Amino acid sequence: MGSGSTKIISYDDASKRFLAVDLERIETTFRDLTNGTSELSYTSFKRDVFAHFLPEKLAARLYQVCTSSSKSCMSLKDLVCCLALIYYGTTKERMQLLYLLFAHNTSNSNGTLRWQDVQDFLSQCGDHTPEELDRIFQNHDEIVTQEKFLSWLEHHQGHTTTITDWLMDDQRLHELILSSIDRTLDQYSILAGVTHLFDNEIKDLQKSYQHLCTYSNENRQHQITLQTFSNILTPVLPPILIPGVFDAIDENCDGCIDFKEFVCGVSAACRGPQYERYKFLFRVFDRDHDGCLERSDIVHMSSCLIDVAQFVYVLSIHMNDSPDLYADNILQKIDNKKSTEMKSIKQEDFLNWCATDPLVEELIELIFQICHVVLGLKPATKQDEITIVKQFLRREQYPFVEAQSGVSSKVYHWINCNRSTSKPGSSWYLISKDWWTRWEASANINSTELMTPNLHKKNSSSKLNKLSNGTDYKREPGDIDNSILIEKNSSNNTRIVNDDCVQLRPGLRHNVNFEMVPESIWLFLRKYYRINGPVICRKVTYRKKLNKPELDLYPLLIKIYRNQVLTPQQMQTIATNNQATNSPSAYSVYPLLNLVTANVFGTTASSTSIPNNIQRHYLSCSYYVSPYQTVRSLAEELSAKFGKTLDETRIWIRFNENDLRQIDFESSNDITCEDAGFEQNREILLETRNNDLTWPEELYTLAIRSKTNTSQSTTSNNNSSTNVDDEGRGLIGLSNLGNTCFLNAAVQCLSHSFPLTFYFLHKYHLFEINKDNPIGMQGNIALRYGQLVARLWGNVRGPLAPFELRDSVAKFGSSRFTDFQQHDSQEFLSFLIDGLHEDLNRVYHKPYVELKDSDDRPDEDVAYEHWANHLARNTSIIVDLFHGLLRSQVKCRVCDLKSVRFDPFNNLSLPLPVDTSISIEIKLIRLDGSRPTRYGIRLDGDSPISQLKTQLSTLSSLSIEQIGFFESNSSFGLRRNPLMDIDQTKIKQITSRDLTAYEIPLNKSLETSNEKVSSINRSTSYIIALHRRLERQERYLSPMTRHKIVFFGQPILISYDKNSISEEKITNQSIYQIVYKQLGRLLRKNKDLTNSSNHALDCDDSLKEGYPFTLKYVNEDGKKCSICSWNRFCLGCSLEANDKEFNYVDGNLAIEWESSAYYLRYLSNREQDVEIYPSVKPTRTSNNDYNTDDPYSIVRLEDCLESFIKWENLDNKEMFSCKRCKKLQPADKKLDIWKLPPCLIFHIKRFQLSNNRWIKSSRPVRFPIHSFYPSNYIAQRSLVHKSLQFRPVNDNLSSSSSSLSSTTTPEAVSSSSTDTMLVLSPSRLVNGTNHHSKSTNEPIIGLPPPEHIDESVKKKKKKHFGRRRKKVEVESSENTLNPPRFSQMEERTLSFGDNSFDVDNAAYNLYALVCHYGVIGGGHYVAFVKNHTNQQWYCFNDSSCKPVSESVLEQCSSSAYLLFYQRETLDHRRYMPNVEGKKQVANELSLTNDDRWCSIM
Repeated sequence: MGSGSTKIISYDDASKRFLAVDLERIETTFRDLTNGTSELSYTSFKRDVFAHFLPEKLAARLYQVCTSSSKSCMSLKDLVCCLALIYYGTTKERMQLLYLLFAHNTSNSNGTLRWQDVQDFLSQCGDHTPEELDRIFQNHDEIVTQEKFLSWLEHHQGHTTTITDWLMDDQRLHELILSSIDRTLDQYSILAGVTHLFDNEIKDLQKSYQHLCTYSNENRQHQITLQTFSNILTPVLPPILIPGVFDAIDENCDGCIDFKEFVCGVSAACRGPQYERYKFLFRVFDRDHDGCLERSDIVHMSSCLIDVAQFVYVLSIHMNDSPDLYADNILQKIDNKKSTEMKSIKQEDFLNWCATDPLVEELIELIFQICHVVLGLKPATKQDEITIVKQFLRREQYPFVEAQSGVSSKVYHWINCNRSTSKPGSSWYLISKDWWTRWEASANINSTELMTPNLHKKNSSSKLNKLSNGTDYKREPGDIDNSILIEKNSSNNTRIVNDDCVQLRPGLRHNVNFEMVPESIWLFLRKYYRINGPVICRKVTYRKKLNKPELDLYPLLIKIYRNQVLTPQQMQTIATNNQATNSPSAYSVYPLLNLVTANVFGTTASSTSIPNNIQRHYLSCSYYVSPYQTVRSLAEELSAKFGKTLDETRIWIRFNENDLRQIDFESSNDITCEDAGFEQNREILLETRNNDLTWPEELYTLAIRSKTNTSQSTTSNNNSSTNVDDEGRGLIGLSNLGNTCFLNAAVQCLSHSFPLTFYFLHKYHLFEINKDNPIGMQGNIALRYGQLVARLWGNVRGPLAPFELRDSVAKFGSSRFTDFQQHDSQEFLSFLIDGLHEDLNRVYHKPYVELKDSDDRPDEDVAYEHWANHLARNTSIIVDLFHGLLRSQVKCRVCDLKSVRFDPFNNLSLPLPVDTSISIEIKLIRLDGSRPTRYGIRLDGDSPISQLKTQLSTLSSLSIEQIGFFESNSSFGLRRNPLMDIDQTKIKQITSRDLTAYEIPLNKSLETSNEKVSSINRSTSYIIALHRRLERQERYLSPMTRHKIVFFGQPILISYDKNSISEEKITNQSIYQIVYKQLGRLLRKNKDLTNSSNHALDCDDSLKEGYPFTLKYVNEDGKKCSICSWNRFCLGCSLEANDKEFNYVDGNLAIEWESSAYYLRYLSNREQDVEIYPSVKPTRTSNNDYNTDDPYSIVRLEDCLESFIKWENLDNKEMFSCKRCKKLQPADKKLDIWKLPPCLIFHIKRFQLSNNRWIKSSRPVRFPIHSFYPSNYIAQRSLVHKSLQFRPVNDNLSSSSSSLSSTTTPEAVSSSSTDTMLVLSPSRLVNGTNHHSKSTNEPIIGLPPPEHIDESVKKKKKKHFGRRRKKVEVESSENTLNPPRFSQMEERTLSFGDNSFDVDNAAYNLYALVCHYGVIGGGHYVAFVKNHTNQQWYCFNDSSCKPVSESVLEQCSSSAYLLFYQRETLDHRRYMPNVEGKKQVANELSLTNDDRWCSIM
């Protein structure tokens, strides 16, 4: 203790005043609280020693006094001295402690007592200074010594202040020490009192109950639902019986089995006298719970018993009867004992009949076994244990033996189909016969004879008999040791993943060397016997030639290989050979990928850059498989063991490192390991996808092919260069080169843009390469893309590696797409389209164009001018197909001046409609005790709270004054939500989206005066009542903390108006009735406990008539009494249920439950039971989790277009320079679509910046697939220009586009020549309508045949592209290119009506889309495209290409990112340039038979 307290008592003296058991308890509790630090903090001192009863100042002063001066925290010795002084100290010792409490002051080091110190201390403790104490201080200046203070205390006996009264009241301290709390029994003792079970058995059942609750991941209520119960019992009980057994255990009929019901149900089903078990069966078949079995119930019972006979293989005379015939037989038996005809069976008649039917005994025995093996009850005796196991085992082993005589083939087939333990893949365990024999002999039971178990397991009429049967018995068999079954001479030292499938000795036989048990029996035995040795597991298999299951005792041992992870030394070796890599950091992550890139582009001179001694694969482990199991099941097992999904796993048969054969288990689910070629010690390669989505084998094969550059056949049978019919072209995937799914998806979609692909496959681009474009890429992007398209639509099967295109993008474009990181597919697509346009731009000398202001000119004139300026500088196949025109308007908010400009686009980025609404759910609790109702309300974030209250008032039919919002917390109980009482509060200011509201009783005194009820006045119209109970603690420090206050349930409001002037007085009894009425739905009624309860008949339920709780006066937090002072340490004064007038003072009421009443009558599972109002479903969405059935969360593509073209307010940072106001002004901005391209690309902006952080929105966007009319969203034209038409000067579209644009001068772009410029490129304005194509007789020319590669062609020297000042024509090669020429339209007119440059309101069809799955930092792009040749949709997932139905696209609403549309009337021939007479500008890049293009897919 402190310096003062050490003079009072020593530790040795203090410890002697405690009993040894109490001192040991204090030491143990102190050690637990301090976590081994041996220092008790002040916070713990207040909470764990005095339960927060002491005033703050007093607790702090006592902590300082009792703590040693050399330490800052209290030690164990200090605590023992403190407790000994308070509870076991003499009167003089406690008076000395009081003096130290008053005199202990940091400013007063001499230990004297001053008046000011005393007055301040008492004031801070909430006490007043007594007159008696005032008398010993003369003029308040005298310093009082300890002797004078002690004599004063002795004279007044301490009854002057609450502090002195606390330590000087011997009687109260003695009551605290000896107060009994036996009434706070734990639930184990209480449940043992109403069942035939013991405390330790109930504790074991609690562990089993918790395990069963988590059996299903969907069960979040920690209770057993019917679905969970069905999943548990389906393997061991006929399904028809499961609902009845569930209802028999579920006494409350609330759809859930709580722990109390679980224990009582197990006890009633398999313990106690026989007639109690018959009563349990009666509840199983009494489906309507009316106390009698009607005709329908009896027929249902007959069906159940017939299924039981089949399930347990009992030859019964009723097995072949119909349920109706069996039911008539039952009624007839009972009728013979009655004089009247029976139409229903009461419980008494049922109990008498049960003893006469053998199938009832079979059902009782089956439930008895299930309660022990599955539900976790420990057998009462060793005999019971052995009988349970052998009965259970005989039934489960039956399908593995031949059908017995007398059992029909129909029954045997039913057994094999419905017995879960005999289905393929089920686990069975082997146990040594030696141990099994010792186990059988431990209860003196013959191993070949099955004894009928004694159904009268325990007679509960005597506690002595109950106690004797509950003693644990000695288990003699010892540990389970299966070492004798293992092959000891096995030379395999490789780790085996499935260790429980070890190699057995040859020649083992069932019932001779081992016994086989199902998994449920194995788990049952493991609870009571240790395992000393290997665990031997075998799977159930089915041979095609046999009609019964069997265990594969000797499965195949296969070797699992994995892809090698290169060591740093190997990485360094590869890195030294690769000297031209741009990013040094890439070596450590993608060494092979950089190696492939280097070899493909010739950056290394040596052909031996890959060390030959590097092993591609390594032996990971061995694995046992059955030759009869499917390869798909093996893949599922291996992927789960190695932490991968099935989509990230591929299986190969490994003949050697360079000879692999893939097993396609996805296309054929029934292929077995034997059919796939599995043999003993077969080497299997388990390939798992890398984190960057690449396949290791693809990268390794690419590296080897680029190194050797030979024409050897690849290891995949799919990589053959065979002829491909037209319908199979364009179905080649692209290998992922390291997070390049963004590139693969964009290229696949662009490749299936048929007019562009037609252009490249017919080699038009070789006549239009523009190498002199200063902002182009010297033709590399176009040539590389054309090369890739030729291979994608060629005659090679298998995925391609787009190294050349990726390298060209890095070299001539942007290196940001080659750093192996996640990238945006839309950004890459825009870059690729721009790159193709610049490389194919027909304008070689771009004129200078001056952008003029609109100056209030008609929009049509400004649009013509901007489009002409655009065509003067940009003319290509990309412009023809993908370029449209946008109108941008900025309007001054002051003078309404508009500034208009037009800009071209190649894709439209559409924003998702901004939803500023907030969804809030409110649970409303009413005063009548009915089920709470949960309402859903959606409001704008800027709406005030008053709107929320108004809507809730409308939904609930309560006035706004009757609704109050509350918040609950363990520290303050229940209190009004202050934020919700301010009507001006915005919805977005509410932090919680799940609110609790109560129906508040109206203040009648204020109603009569017609006054507006304020929140302060409303608080006086009700009393808050909190649920609590006392829970005994095994470890505590002081008598005040030996019980813990546990709060539970939902607090309630009691209608009470303190200021009421009504003559009707409220009594204590009426308060109890109000509380009981509100708690009615949470209570088990006494009548239910007698009629449908599973309680033991001879138990004392301790449920007398009356209230199961006691009301007590408590403060606001519900932990202390609101009447007594703190030094009484009162938890609450009881409110007697009598007719006295209720005298409410202050604070709350506590609904304190007796332990037995809480565990036996309180239905805790109904606390969260609420009625869901229909308005909740639409609101249960979040920003990134949308319900596809919710109309609020789903948007249409049309909605995105509406958001795109609506006015937007510019903030103050984007002020508009108004020419009319001649200064910066606030403005509004609007975008409109003016011209639609033939191929229209939409980009849905799913990635948004929120709170300085990028997030992805998964909001569903429904997009049309057919007949989409985007022309509905084109800007309206003025009527003056509707009939304006232009006729082209030159009918030859292609020649005019190419020749004239190349000679365009800046003067040609003047305003006077605007019309001429429009005529120069009419195809960019007409947009390829089909009006003229229908009348022409053009030949239908499809795609050119795939290019066949001449094996004798030598590798040409790589040509490097440099910038040239003059246009150079390439000499024609041996095979002169001759792309098809199409005759042009005789007449073209340009209409500038309502549909911009479009002649009609053409419809668009979807032909491709890119989907993004996952999160923003680790997502994946997948492309869905429609093949132009066969009109079939395909899914391109990197190297994978699979056909899908069009309905799959509807499931992509939450992931759709890029949408590709094409005009229905599009005629691709009208966009092909006329190259007749022109010379080839560039040579095509050589396409050698280099297998580096192909992976081993």
